[in-house]
Amino acid sequence: MIDCHTHVVSPDHARYPLEPRDLSGEWYREGPASAEVLAEAMDANGVAQAILVQGVGAYTWKNDYAADAARAHADRFVSACAIDAEAEDAPDTLAYWLDERGMQGVRLFALSREGESWLATPKTTPLFEMARARGAHVIVTLLPHQLPELERLLEREPQTPISLDHCAFALGDAEAREALFALARFDALHLKISTHNLDEAEQGPGVGALVRELIDRFGAERLMWGSDFCQTHDRPYAALVDLGRRAFESLPGDQAEACLSGTARRLWPGLASPPTR
Repeated sequence: MIDCHTHVVSPDHARYPLEPRDLSGEWYREGPASAEVLAEAMDANGVAQAILVQGVGAYTWKNDYAADAARAHADRFVSACAIDAEAEDAPDTLAYWLDERGMQGVRLFALSREGESWLATPKTTPLFEMARARGAHVIVTLLPHQLPELERLLEREPQTPISLDHCAFALGDAEAREALFALARFDALHLKISTHNLDEAEQGPGVGALVRELIDRFGAERLMWGSDFCQTHDRPYAALVDLGRRAFESLPGDQAEACLSGTARRLWPGLASPPTR
């Protein structure tokens, strides 16, 4: 089992100072978990590997801890950096995190509470070119009203696999849901089904029904499970894993395997060999 969406926070604030961004509360102070704490929780709950996604809310563009943690535990973790895509030196910055710090993906944190972002503008073209050249995976974070931006990006980058954080938070609204489903025609688009989405489904048709609907639209080979730990810290990690397992338990074995590990291994070569325990 692979957790495709986790965040880690170092207890060493001298070496890894927080640089918070006003986004979604102070989770990095209320329930921080280091890479070592996450690894112990994974071991206790049968999760072999995880993707450390830069916690923009905690560190903004300072990727040092995610990079160092993944390098120190290379059999357990791969990491994705986040950069200021609008900065003049954005391509050089991305090259640094990929080439010198060993990060294996980039998170394009394009979340805009109003209007559009820079996501589908020419500013991101060199970032995609660099990601393709280095085999780095691209993650996109945005809100439902930004799905037209994602559509234009997918039209521009049809050969670049992209993972969409939290299904763009689009599954709770009928109009946004259909806008997301319309993007299933792009083979490059992959969805992260996170605890946010599963909690929402628990209030409606249930997690199993949600997963089956997403498989009908996108196919199991384009879906991944992610806990969102430790940003989601209102319950133990064990409960997040249990919810994830329950969401996929009624699927045929090959589909469940794809959603819980196979898709992530295909998109992230650094996860290709699970650790031996």
